Amino acid sequence: MKLSSILTVVLTGIVLAGSALAGNEVVPPTQRQWMANLVTAMGWSFGLPDTPEDSDYLNILSGRRQVRVEGENAFQPTDAVSVKRFRTFGNFSGEGWLSGLATSTVANLRFMLPLSGTYRLSVAVRRPGHLVSISGQTLNADGGQAFTRIDLGRIQLAAGLQEVRIQLPPDGGFDYLELQAPDLAAISPLAGWELDHPVSLDILAVTAAQVLGLEPLLPPLPDSTLIEAETSSNVVGAQITDIRHLGEPSGGSWLRAGTVPATVQMAFTVPTSGIYALSLRGAAETPITAMLNNRQLLEASPATYLQTLPLGSVFLERGKNSLTLTLPPRGGLDALRISSQRSEGADYRRLVGLPTAGIHPTPAQVDGLLALLVATGSPR
Repeated sequence: MKLSSILTVVLTGIVLAGSALAGNEVVPPTQRQWMANLVTAMGWSFGLPDTPEDSDYLNILSGRRQVRVEGENAFQPTDAVSVKRFRTFGNFSGEGWLSGLATSTVANLRFMLPLSGTYRLSVAVRRPGHLVSISGQTLNADGGQAFTRIDLGRIQLAAGLQEVRIQLPPDGGFDYLELQAPDLAAISPLAGWELDHPVSLDILAVTAAQVLGLEPLLPPLPDSTLIEAETSSNVVGAQITDIRHLGEPSGGSWLRAGTVPATVQMAFTVPTSGIYALSLRGAAETPITAMLNNRQLLEASPATYLQTLPLGSVFLERGKNSLTLTLPPRGGLDALRISSQRSEGADYRRLVGLPTAGIHPTPAQVDGLLALLVATGSPR
């Protein structure tokens, strides 16, 4: 179906859903309707099952890309395997594990993957000689006499139905398959989805700004926190230096990697939940990568001398947070700055061109905003 046809269907659905009259008042669509239509209109529905539930839509919008597929839940009734629950061969996850036969046999796993990406693939198996066929590749997984987690490397997968063939060796055992990739930025009202509640102008604005990547444009607040990199207690592969030929370090010294990549973990707290701009002062010939709270991957552009390198604007929960940075060889890190940004509903409305007055949107405002997102938004 052409994009224009899809958009027409989606917009018509929103208008009809939000146009029921109570007297002369137009009833706005619910957050559930906005959520579902947003996923459909943006072309992200490949990761949905045939009869999606609320949780399926939320999986896509959450951006989470950590998937564990339990063998006992995903194999097919015709597969010549059985589900066992005893722990003779070590602990297992889920409710059981798949046991093979005295000869080689096959389990065919089927599951939905909500989001595309490059995933790290691992399996938990018992005994050597398992073959894992996925996305046109066949990989060997050799377990021990007890269940063993085996890392099979990285693999590119598209959202949608996945079919994985597990060939078990004689007397083999299969527990789970796991896919892990850095999470994408979440698309969600700042207070979370309340699916039965009407959608508001604030929620339209927040979710639209997230889709369009506009949060770095939110107005800054005056308060910020600077954390010197050399004060980190969790550093691997980098040394403190006070050399000045790449620039003046803010605290008199900075961290610099040697001939191999280094990691620096920086812990920090924020006083309130909200949007914060993260930036580094550093230098590196290739990008510095950062993993926020072990979930979201950020990246700072290369720089030949010590300078401010934006990481982006992110939502941070009140309290403790962490950032794990990977410095390329000879790369350096001077400091991390965490800067507050305004994130009231009116701030988001101004970003996407919605009026700051009023609570609920008109059908025309919903239609216009969704059309803008379809025209300018990016793949998920």
